[in-house]
Amino acid sequence: MRVVFATEYYHPWVPGGSPWSIRLLARELRRRGVDVVIVTPNYGGAPAREEIDGVPVRRFPVRRRLPPGPSLAPVRDHVNPLFHLRFARAVVSAARELGADVLHAQEKHALVGTFLAGRWLRRPVFVTLRDFGLICPITTCLLSHTHVPADCSATKLQRECAPFFLDHYVPGGSRRRLRVRLSLALLYLDARLKGALLRRVDGVTGVSAAILDIFERAGRIPAGRGHVVYNLPPSSPEGMPIDRSRRLAEFGLPDRPTILFVGKASLGKGFPVFVEAARLVTARVPEASFVAVGERVSSGPAESAPVLTLGRRSHADVEALYSLAHMVVHPAVWPEPFSRVPLEAASFSRPVVGTRIGGTPEAIEDEVTGLLVERNDPAALARAIEGLLADPTRRERMGREAAVAVARTFSAERVVDQLLAAYRTAAR
Repeated sequence: MRVVFATEYYHPWVPGGSPWSIRLLARELRRRGVDVVIVTPNYGGAPAREEIDGVPVRRFPVRRRLPPGPSLAPVRDHVNPLFHLRFARAVVSAARELGADVLHAQEKHALVGTFLAGRWLRRPVFVTLRDFGLICPITTCLLSHTHVPADCSATKLQRECAPFFLDHYVPGGSRRRLRVRLSLALLYLDARLKGALLRRVDGVTGVSAAILDIFERAGRIPAGRGHVVYNLPPSSPEGMPIDRSRRLAEFGLPDRPTILFVGKASLGKGFPVFVEAARLVTARVPEASFVAVGERVSSGPAESAPVLTLGRRSHADVEALYSLAHMVVHPAVWPEPFSRVPLEAASFSRPVVGTRIGGTPEAIEDEVTGLLVERNDPAALARAIEGLLADPTRRERMGREAAVAVARTFSAERVVDQLLAAYRTAAR
């Protein structure tokens, strides 16, 4: 089988977990004898053609220039008809060169170009759902609901959702708020247009059963149409044990029991809940050390004592922090589609305290590989953290079980089988 993966971000531009997930999946497909080519924009400085992990990458030129790393292009770049046409042309070229059997849009803004290429070449088109952007550009409703309300509309977006979003995520004056409102109107229209294509593609994969359920209930995909294809975990860490004291000193961390948060300091990721839980825990367990790594956003507390915030860090630094942590906390308030954090933590044999919503329960088995609590409940989160701090034997057992479970449930063989089965279903 020969497959083209289309994505709006790929290495060296890694603004989130998706490029890592796509890279791991492409590499494992290649190991299974599936020919894969990545088609992606070139934001400046990268070769137009190269191989990463033995997988060919084809980059097409765009006007936007971004520094390598966690850089994001303005969303307006990706809703531009010219961008879609360039993407389609690049996918057609790569597909003809490869003799592709399937074209697969791995992210939402690659959907239009991939769909056009598929219709031109008469090849089946797949799309992977990794977030809720094809329903609504902000989905703030999911901070308090488990599913998108039935009366979701452009009018409701401007009347109810946009004010909340502006107050919590967008600092600045009235002029900037007006620009954001106009941008949200455009993005909502874009989501509806792409939603029309979503109902016409040949196959839909989702990174969890939870995200497929939300799209089905919102009427964006037919019931039973989606296929679950989980994200792959990173390879198990190898090599000599780290020098804990030295690495702690490099990060400016005390040599104490460490509780780690990885992700944006946002409402959706539950950062304010993490901070409040940290206050509750340190009042009773003062030796506990709370650490957060990730991008800061305006919805996060301005000062988050007793949490030491390290800001954005390289992937290598984040892996080092996993190895230093005693546990990882993933207190998402919105229904996280399927975060990489529990998978990465499990690969380092660390238990995760997560929330019982979205795709997180699919990654954490409560009381076995970690603990699950209700969202937006700092007291419950604090109790779970304190329980693991007080029982090192239980904590270490959960970490070992997590490593075993992630290797079994999210093994490369199983995930690749899920994807190939989806392709075969569409072919039939």
